[in-house]
Amino acid sequence: MSAASETLARAATLMEESLTESTGLKDLPRKVVTYWTLSTHSLRNVNTYPILCLLGKMATGKSQTLAIIENFARCPVRLSLRGMTTPTIRDKLAEAYNGTAIVEEADSAWKDSESTVERLLSDRYQRRSAKESHKVKSGDNWNSADKEYFGATVLHRRIPFNDAALDGRTVRVRFRPDHTRQYREYRAEDERNEEARQLLRGFDFEPPEMEQAQGVAGRIFNTYKSLLSTARLCGGEDFICQLHAQLLRETLELREAQSSEPDGLVLAAIVEVVFDSGDANFRNIKYSELSRSIWENHRFSLNPRQIGPIARDLGFETKPSHGLTVVAPTLATLLKACDECEYTDEAIEELRRMVLGETDAPDAK
Repeated sequence: MSAASETLARAATLMEESLTESTGLKDLPRKVVTYWTLSTHSLRNVNTYPILCLLGKMATGKSQTLAIIENFARCPVRLSLRGMTTPTIRDKLAEAYNGTAIVEEADSAWKDSESTVERLLSDRYQRRSAKESHKVKSGDNWNSADKEYFGATVLHRRIPFNDAALDGRTVRVRFRPDHTRQYREYRAEDERNEEARQLLRGFDFEPPEMEQAQGVAGRIFNTYKSLLSTARLCGGEDFICQLHAQLLRETLELREAQSSEPDGLVLAAIVEVVFDSGDANFRNIKYSELSRSIWENHRFSLNPRQIGPIARDLGFETKPSHGLTVVAPTLATLLKACDECEYTDEAIEELRRMVLGETDAPDAK
């Protein structure tokens, strides 16, 4: 075992002991918090790093967990979003460059109607985007200056993100109350926590490469890659196996979220019209008909001029018909679009089986 592996393995043992004693986290989420935290010591050697979001009601151990993370993480910087202006938040994140921002009162940020704080957190995930320019005065002149704020971010909240894409960059740990046991208040002066601080002071490591697991979306794998690398260095192969099922579930959730993107909404509307009478009916579909379907089913507004380009990008033919422009789906273009968007339902699966000769052809009109 390398020196880095020995350090990480010992720190993981100490951190799990603290989490077990002071929180009600079960085995898998406890290891997620541990490996996410210890992975922060690889920040100087990576270009992306996921947000850690602690979800749950009050008095379920989130604040205790933040305190433990602060003890074990690389270069922790605490900030509370309550009462802070956006420039102040940016400056605190810059203070945590290549380090760990520990965000308290995170729900306060979701009163930001323009989602500026969410943008800062999303950009912080990736080194190349985590940079803000601002003006500074030098004598009589104003010059541009850059602030870099890439790093790890942990926060606890109860309100969902406005930006669904931010969820794809977030590792979530849910806390649930357990009133059947006694908890010990976390104390930074405890011997194990002091040992951890000494052990990890100035510690950095290069994470090993990890192979993407089969069936796991690239976006999901990239979010968890740092945790998996650290687990491997610690000898946590059991954790890697345990986490695989969760990554598959999150891949499914990602696909469902993608179906609410504009192209997914247009495709779903075309499928609804094709099967409106029960059997497949590949007729010309007016843009206005698709626009109305999308609004009625999803309360999302797409005007006809937006629908045409999206339909063409999906591979459908659009053409003029009786003075209007329409979408002209066919069996082939519909199935191809469904494959590319990973869309499926019972009717589409029946069409696929029919194409493969597993069922009789439906009475397509």
